[in-house]
Amino acid sequence: MMDEHADAERDRSRTDWAPTRASTAVAILGTAGGAAALSSAAGVAKGAAVAVTGAVCLAAALWLLTFERWRAPATFAASLLLVPAGAGVAVGVGYESLVAVAASFPAPSPTRVSGEMLRIVGAMAVLWGCTVGAFGAAASAREVATFRSVSRCLGVVTRVAVLPVGFFLALAGHALVTNLELGVAGALGGLVSTATDWLLAPEPGRLHVLAFALLLAAASYASFRALRGLPTRELAGEASVGDVRVADALAELRRNLGRFAAVTAMAVPPAFLAEVALPAEMLRDALPGAVYDLLAGLTAAPGLRTLLWWVALVSGTLAVVAALVRRSSRTSAQDLLVGYAPFAAGLAVVAGVRAVHRPVLDALVGFVVGRLEPPLSEQFGNLSENVVAFYGPETVVLGLTAGVLVLAATVIFALSVSFVLGFVSDRAAGPALAGGGLFLAAAFAGTLDAPLWVVLGGSVLALVAWDAGSFATKLGAEVGRRAETRRVELLHVLAALSLGGVAAIAAGGLARVVPTGPGSGAEFGGLSVALLASVAGTVLLVMALR
Repeated sequence: MMDEHADAERDRSRTDWAPTRASTAVAILGTAGGAAALSSAAGVAKGAAVAVTGAVCLAAALWLLTFERWRAPATFAASLLLVPAGAGVAVGVGYESLVAVAASFPAPSPTRVSGEMLRIVGAMAVLWGCTVGAFGAAASAREVATFRSVSRCLGVVTRVAVLPVGFFLALAGHALVTNLELGVAGALGGLVSTATDWLLAPEPGRLHVLAFALLLAAASYASFRALRGLPTRELAGEASVGDVRVADALAELRRNLGRFAAVTAMAVPPAFLAEVALPAEMLRDALPGAVYDLLAGLTAAPGLRTLLWWVALVSGTLAVVAALVRRSSRTSAQDLLVGYAPFAAGLAVVAGVRAVHRPVLDALVGFVVGRLEPPLSEQFGNLSENVVAFYGPETVVLGLTAGVLVLAATVIFALSVSFVLGFVSDRAAGPALAGGGLFLAAAFAGTLDAPLWVVLGGSVLALVAWDAGSFATKLGAEVGRRAETRRVELLHVLAALSLGGVAAIAAGGLARVVPTGPGSGAEFGGLSVALLASVAGTVLLVMALR
């Protein structure tokens, strides 16, 4: 109750404030400008544009999940947005990875392999840094990136992915069973037939204690759960049979079934040991002939086993339905719609894949083949044709969609872990992600022969975006959303830019002064020295601003 009260108080407090507009605009524009410059300098501008679009969709999904009114349609829309969010990141990163590999390999010489691999890693780091920075900047507009919203988004994306992943596994499994000429279908059919015979039609004239005990325990426990979940007392009312009330008789039956289910469950381990460890002849010799024949006939009776099977199945179904109805009766209609909205979105995704899978697959294969050089393009074309012929185009596209949702879930999970570990906090999480992502991109851009002014400018913009966004959050929480704060915000931003400019000039000057080359006693290039100096300058900038 205390946690729910604290959450409610936090929600009410968040409606009374918002990050101030001027500083938030500076953080967003600074992040956008820095990401554009760094991605262009690193040669990943196209992939960054697509991945950033996905990051903005993710931020929009988090924003929709904060709605208190129209929660059901907002949750449904957020669930659908998670598909382009994951697809944008996957396509952007995949495209640039494909381009980088095609441009770097085959390497001119074996000694260049490690260098080309490092170049690819640097390009991917710049791309991910720009993507994280864009997400943080978009989330800072309304400060929607909180641990609560991220945790809720993780639950939503998990429920959205259930149906696409389930249908994909079913279709892929069907393709494997029907297309592999390894006797898989026969083996599976034989396995199912053996299990069915063991459970429902065993060999007569022998003891089959384990399967009978399992069926008896399942039937008694399912009946107990059904009687416990169904409104038997309300349905029976005051009806009676003789001097016994029907409701009291059903309650006593429920209690006895519970006790009987516990006893039969405890009998399963001894039955397993008796059937596995003891030979059948030993059991026959240990028991009197009449007792053994009675037990053998009872435990091997197909009619009795079938009856227990259907009792377990029907009672279990009734217990599940009763639990769902009872839960629904205690939950408001809006909460039910909100809970089922992600599943409806997952069903819509499956239906959309079924409708447009062929043109989507042709476009993807054609795009990848067009970016590869021979003979890789021919090998990929042949491989894709074989995979599509084996699994079918719908299964392939559904698998890609399921993978996109899994990627989105992974990204959101990593974001929630960053909250748990304390890397970001509820207050100013967006600016922290914006500044951290942009600084990561600037740091690795320095390893890709990016221009000196781009690296230094990206470092300064990273700190300015973080400081301006944090200041917007703090000032908005203190004075509210309607106070006039533009002059104070502009002065704060000008001070940050001035100190950042001084740090950048100092770093550039140091890069020109420090000697380089074999005779200098160090192998540092000018750009590397400038990058280290820019890091020191930004640290001093933080100390001065704080």
